[in-house]
Amino acid sequence: MIYLILSILCSAAIFIIFKSFERFKVNTFTAIVINYFIAGVTGFATLGETPSFTKIASAPWLMNSLFLGVVFISLFNIMAVTAQKLGASVASIANKMALIIPVSFAIFYYQDEVNAIKIIGIALALLGVYLSTYKTKVEGHKIDKKLLVIPVILFLGSGFIDTFLKYNQDAYLNTNSFDAKLFPALTFLTAFTIGVVVMLIDKSKRSFSKNTLIGGVILGVINYGSIFFLIQIFNQTTLESSVVFPINNMGVVLATALASLLLFKEQFSLKNKIGIFVSLLALSLIIFSV
Repeated sequence: MIYLILSILCSAAIFIIFKSFERFKVNTFTAIVINYFIAGVTGFATLGETPSFTKIASAPWLMNSLFLGVVFISLFNIMAVTAQKLGASVASIANKMALIIPVSFAIFYYQDEVNAIKIIGIALALLGVYLSTYKTKVEGHKIDKKLLVIPVILFLGSGFIDTFLKYNQDAYLNTNSFDAKLFPALTFLTAFTIGVVVMLIDKSKRSFSKNTLIGGVILGVINYGSIFFLIQIFNQTTLESSVVFPINNMGVVLATALASLLLFKEQFSLKNKIGIFVSLLALSLIIFSV
């Protein structure tokens, strides 16, 4: 239970930090690159020993970790744009209601239990995604409808990441606590390396102000925690992933929405409120289906 709570808090904090970047004039891309360096270093610091090059090179999950690093930095930037242009709650909901993808994968690939209540819960979750993310204005200004494609990309990408993480956890990380720490550390350092290359090519992507450095460091520690704790949830619980993902993701949605309301006075339309209610109902049904 403690890993579940920590995962929810870390993931919710990521969206709030992104939203705060605008207020404190943080260069988003530079902070994201710094974040990945810090997350990778944090991961290696928790290992207790320095892994040999041979050990890393022979790891069966190595290519998966490197590929995930590429996806991470791409999606993190999309997540930041979503939070800044459409609001932190929209980014959180689009990201976390992507649970439909890993839940569906778990049902078909891992043969998780399927019953009428769980199916209804998943269907309501989809409805909740649409209603919760529906916005025509941000901070009083009408938004460009083209921007609405951003949370859709975030939705699909987030679903893939959760699914791929679960696959690697089940296939390679569930019996080796060392690899469970090393896998995310290498993933983050891969994302960091790609970010550095981009910054060297495009000077506009780099800005090492005090606030940017601080934001990147804080984000990095929290980001590592969000992935590490998610892996530990699956390693430590007997619950099916089709149950864990809804609980974890909806916890993030609620925590982010509450923080957005209190910290940023973010406004929720009637549709948004109905969407959150429907999402809660979906969560309740999925938990009840166990």
